Amino acid sequence: MSLKRSLIRFLLDRYKSNKQAAADTSLEASLRAARSVVEKSKYCFLITHGSEGGSNARWVEPIVEADFTVWIGTNPKLRKVQEVIADSAVTLAFGSEKEQANLILKGQATIVDDLQLRRKHWLGHWRLFFPHGPQGDDYVLLNFEPQCMEVLSFKKAVIPEPFGLSAVQLDRDAGGHWQLRGRQLTS
Repeated sequence: MSLKRSLIRFLLDRYKSNKQAAADTSLEASLRAARSVVEKSKYCFLITHGSEGGSNARWVEPIVEADFTVWIGTNPKLRKVQEVIADSAVTLAFGSEKEQANLILKGQATIVDDLQLRRKHWLGHWRLFFPHGPQGDDYVLLNFEPQCMEVLSFKKAVIPEPFGLSAVQLDRDAGGHWQLRGRQLTS
């Protein structure tokens, strides 16, 4: 084995053992890591079930609340709205290269046309896509209520075993509180 390969292997082993020693997969650390991923990610992928089978993913700009409830502005005539009406089970996928982390949220989405909520969950630059603003007929909201999440963060040391191959899983209880789920492979 060459000196270069030996050095690389040594450094990787050292990195891995340091990360494993510092790992914190507690509920609190997992939620902090999840919030950090959201804060560092302006966009995420919204994944819906396609009407012809398979899944459809699109890049969206979410408004994420403290409890991970998500609001997404969209046009009511778009395919994603029809797919949510047909099957409300959706997934949101966040990733942050800077955080060396990802967050997967799974839950239920509904279409919201309430004018007060449309005004509340409006970003000014969305006028590019919805020229009539939050009161226009071309704008509705998708409201996403997460039921479970998977989080993995190398930067925040939320790294369960097997190293880097699974994520910490959390479920939301009936009271809206997050709880750790038993360990298992998720990837």
